Amino acid sequence: MRWQWQLYEEPLREPLATAKGRWRSRRGILLRLENDQGQVGYGEIAPLPGWGSETLRADIALCQQLPRHLTAEIIATLPETLPAAQFGFATAWQSVGQLPYRVRPWPLCALLGSGSAALTQWQVPWQRGATTFKWKVGVMSPEAEQGILRELLAVLPQGTQLRLDANGAWDLATAEGWFGWLERYGAGKIEYVEQPLPPNQQLALLTLARRVTTAIALDESVVSAPELKRWLEWGWPGLFVIKPALFGSPERLNVLLREGLEPQRLVFSSALEGAIARTAIFQLLETWQPCRALGFGVERWRSAPLLTTLADYRAEWHRLSNYGKSYSK
Repeated sequence: MRWQWQLYEEPLREPLATAKGRWRSRRGILLRLENDQGQVGYGEIAPLPGWGSETLRADIALCQQLPRHLTAEIIATLPETLPAAQFGFATAWQSVGQLPYRVRPWPLCALLGSGSAALTQWQVPWQRGATTFKWKVGVMSPEAEQGILRELLAVLPQGTQLRLDANGAWDLATAEGWFGWLERYGAGKIEYVEQPLPPNQQLALLTLARRVTTAIALDESVVSAPELKRWLEWGWPGLFVIKPALFGSPERLNVLLREGLEPQRLVFSSALEGAIARTAIFQLLETWQPCRALGFGVERWRSAPLLTTLADYRAEWHRLSNYGKSYSK
């Protein structure tokens, strides 16, 4: 299988403030594969080292080292230390001769901006049908965020749910204070709290999850399949947020599901990947059958429309060729 790759960097529509800082652009690698019959496939490698994946530099080195022609055996042996590359190459290989996919929309969770912006930002996605929202916390002081949250819970319509995402910013005392506050004022609208403590605090996370009544979901703790498997072995009682673009080859998750991982414990979420990766993920959802609203309501920060024709793929390849060079093998 012949292949090409190219780097891209796309500014976000507006900066995204998280507990890890302000996020202003998205970088990655696009892949284009072509077989001897002229059938093509596309993939996207979009690592996020700050969220626990490999670095873009490591993925560039991989692309430089791989041979001119790819085989299924080569892709199957890509190292687990490069999960974003595994996802990009596996989905590109699977797409050859299969594009365009027929994908359907799924219920989305709309991401709200941090701080008081959330008090009005929920309205547009709600008018478009969203009933689940996600709000970044750990950006301001707990007192300030709890004051805003009290207002937000009061204005959210009946039947809506809210996810809080701390991105591992809290210490244990802060987390305990937050969960105590939620038990008093959460009003039944909090679906779960995402990654309240840093990923390296395994024992504290397990203790916290077993002690509080509000559900907890792991995110940065389970970026890749080996990490999720470890948490299953440790007896994690809560939910898992899966960012498919960072998780590794899709077959890794298929294996875990066959081994007994309950689908209702999974929440599929965006890593602000582009349209090529997004379309591949939505194709995979037909197999995974998500049980919860998808964390892909990020249009405010990066538009990644589902690609429905081969012309769409070609246009995306050329649109993101802003490094000015395509690397042919």
